[in-house]
Amino acid sequence: MIKITSLNKIYKSKKRKHCHALKDINLTLPDNGLVFVLGKSGSGKSTLLNLIGGLDNVTSGSIEVDGNDLAKFREKVFCNYRNTHIGFIFQDYHLIDELTVYENIVLSLNLRRLEDKEDVKNALARVDLAGYEDRYPSELSGGEQQRVAIARAIVKKPRIILADEPTGNLDTNTARAIVQLLKELSKECLILVVSHNINDANSYADRIIELKKGEIISDKSRNPEFLDEVSLKDGELIYPDGLSLSDNDIEFINNNLNKRFIKKTDKFLPTNEPKDEGKKVKIENKGLSLFKKLRLSGKFLKSKTFAIGFSSFIVAVIMVIMALAQTIIAFDSSEIIAGEMAKKNTDSLYLTKVLNDAQKTSLNTVNVISDCYPEIYEDEIQNFIDSGYKGKIYKVYKNNIHIRKSNVAAGLTRTFFETSPNIFETLGTMVVDEEFFERKFGEVTYLAKAEEFHPTGVIITDYVADAIEKNYNSLIGEYRWGSGHNGDGSRGYINGIIYTGYKEKYAEVFEKFKKGEFSNYQTIYESEIYQSFIEEVYSGLGYCYSLNPNFEEQSLTDPAWDMVWHYNLQLEGGEGGYWDSAPQVRHASLYGLDLGDYEVVMLTSKYNKSFGKDYTSSTAEQFVPHTVKMTHYKHFDVSTPLFSEEVTIVGVRSDIGGTLVVGDALYDLFQKDHSYVTGLYFDGTEGIGAVLDMADELNFEPQSYAVEGIHTMTTAVDVFIPIFELIAIFLCAGVVFILMTFASKMIRDKMHEIGIMKALGTKNNSIGVIFGLQVMLIAILTCALATAGYYYFIDLANTVLVESLMRFNPSSIVLDLDFLTFKPEIAVENCILIFILAFASLVIPMIKIKAIKPVKIIKAKD
Repeated sequence: MIKITSLNKIYKSKKRKHCHALKDINLTLPDNGLVFVLGKSGSGKSTLLNLIGGLDNVTSGSIEVDGNDLAKFREKVFCNYRNTHIGFIFQDYHLIDELTVYENIVLSLNLRRLEDKEDVKNALARVDLAGYEDRYPSELSGGEQQRVAIARAIVKKPRIILADEPTGNLDTNTARAIVQLLKELSKECLILVVSHNINDANSYADRIIELKKGEIISDKSRNPEFLDEVSLKDGELIYPDGLSLSDNDIEFINNNLNKRFIKKTDKFLPTNEPKDEGKKVKIENKGLSLFKKLRLSGKFLKSKTFAIGFSSFIVAVIMVIMALAQTIIAFDSSEIIAGEMAKKNTDSLYLTKVLNDAQKTSLNTVNVISDCYPEIYEDEIQNFIDSGYKGKIYKVYKNNIHIRKSNVAAGLTRTFFETSPNIFETLGTMVVDEEFFERKFGEVTYLAKAEEFHPTGVIITDYVADAIEKNYNSLIGEYRWGSGHNGDGSRGYINGIIYTGYKEKYAEVFEKFKKGEFSNYQTIYESEIYQSFIEEVYSGLGYCYSLNPNFEEQSLTDPAWDMVWHYNLQLEGGEGGYWDSAPQVRHASLYGLDLGDYEVVMLTSKYNKSFGKDYTSSTAEQFVPHTVKMTHYKHFDVSTPLFSEEVTIVGVRSDIGGTLVVGDALYDLFQKDHSYVTGLYFDGTEGIGAVLDMADELNFEPQSYAVEGIHTMTTAVDVFIPIFELIAIFLCAGVVFILMTFASKMIRDKMHEIGIMKALGTKNNSIGVIFGLQVMLIAILTCALATAGYYYFIDLANTVLVESLMRFNPSSIVLDLDFLTFKPEIAVENCILIFILAFASLVIPMIKIKAIKPVKIIKAKD
């Protein structure tokens, strides 16, 4: 039973005045019967049906159906209500074109989690369409489509059938058959028919409700005693008003002219509202199963195959380009450099500090600039640590063993153009532990070894030893180089010589040197075996080593070092002054001199030039001692002296082989500043890119052909990262636009079908799944195509990039680089992004659909 109380419906519009479609409607409708709602267009007939069917919301008042107040329904309950209670028959049929007759009808059952083929066949038989199950709506006439719509409405045995102009588009015979069918069905349920046809209403209606301008102007029910024929009753001749008399009727009247005539005109009497029994019918919560949603989605996909394929392809192309851009954005120079270092079988990097132009200018008095070792300070080491480097950093000290009897710090390649690839002098002394030794050289084997290690002595490799002397045992112990008093020079200590196997491993390199194949830098760059050898020299072969953790402290006071090269030295006083940016300072004992702590003997030529004198070897005995102020500075900092002392120049000599010969106290002061860090050894590759970036900033230079070349190229790639970040943003926006546009168009194109499904009782989440699967299919296809494209094109992109960079650095090192490689994490992230965007692109249109009433969606096609 339907009870309508004070029902009002007002349509609001921004462009025109509000329309009061229904005004204070009060009705009570029974559980069954055929009720016609008549009235002119705009009288509110269809609005009343839509409100009863839950296709639209009331403005005020109430509609109770079987004890359920529609005003209290939420969207989900409305769907259940239409699903279980209501069967719709629309004027324009509103069948779903993609579904067969059977599928259109069975959809009503599927919404209730039912599917009975016999029920569908019986429904089709009742509308005289038996055997039409496999046809599509486009294959049917208008009358046949309307009967399919009726079969769809009745198959689920609804309590109420709402028919809006069910015969409006049909021919007379078909219309009559449809109304007769509705009349028969009304015995089982309540059928409300909106119509303009008053003749059909008079002929078949159990009740006629007439509306005008949103108000009920007439509500009549069929008179049960009314006979629509000429008859005799109690001696009275009765005939209805308006009856078209047949020949038999005329003959019957002529034969009974003596009877009293009575016109019976009350075919319909004012309606007596049925009594509300207070019965409440529960509204069941039913809906489509996941399988049925999948099937429906598949049906709709048939008409979208090309669009889905094309959209997937376009989005995939964009995603491939974006993945390539992301790969460049995620470019990790550390990873590239570490990979290339692994190819070169090295996991370490040696950095030295280099002079900038200003520093070189300040040292213009030095004949060989490379003789000056720039000191590395603790704050610089800390900067490398703070940059993100994860490995261990070993300090390499200036203290070293001179190989060619000369204190010349020459680069490796300068020496390797000689007859053999031997080093001029070691790279310095690295203080390490036993663990480092074993990891670097394996099981340590000594070719020669001192019985007792000197605290400031060093361990050298067979490679270094071979550059000095082939007789290893002769090198163990005190080692002297240079020339001094009585043929002696500076001295140090060699504690041991370890085996590295370098000669066997790089026999090819030595053979090429014998043949003179290495004659220029180009041959070096093109020879991988040579590059590998150089890497190993800087990785371990070219150092002195100390296992003494106190080496730095003890080397500052060890008298073994009789001569030091030093920083800026200034002498002021007397009749002149002295300045030297690279003095040699020797200990008095080296020349057998007995000097006081702060006494100095100076090279004759240096003294004469500085103090304006002309002493010679013959007049040196006439030298007049005098006191001056000695100030010692670092090379590039003359604002803060290392020390400043009053000293006495007691003589000059032409044979001291250096600048100054000093006594014990002064030599200790110089010796204290002589041992310092000149190189850093980075053991490990994690974060090595950050180290190289910091090296550029702090004016350090990697002693590695491969690493230096690679770093130059990776820096060039880094320049383009901001550009590709913008590209990635624009591409991502493009993907969003395409997916949103497709999802919006897909929903918009299927708005009519969505309205039909909602009218039948399909919930919003089910509609979201049905159409969402199409968007998800795009996402799946896009991910598959994009991942495959990314995998394929990444090598091509790397080739293009390498060929471009080769123009700047035509080296086999660059040619062998993999700047861009397939990164699974980027592919996965992009796939996740696609699915998120696909979901978002569906959610927004679905939110709009949820807010729109089914009646508006259905009318969208109209």
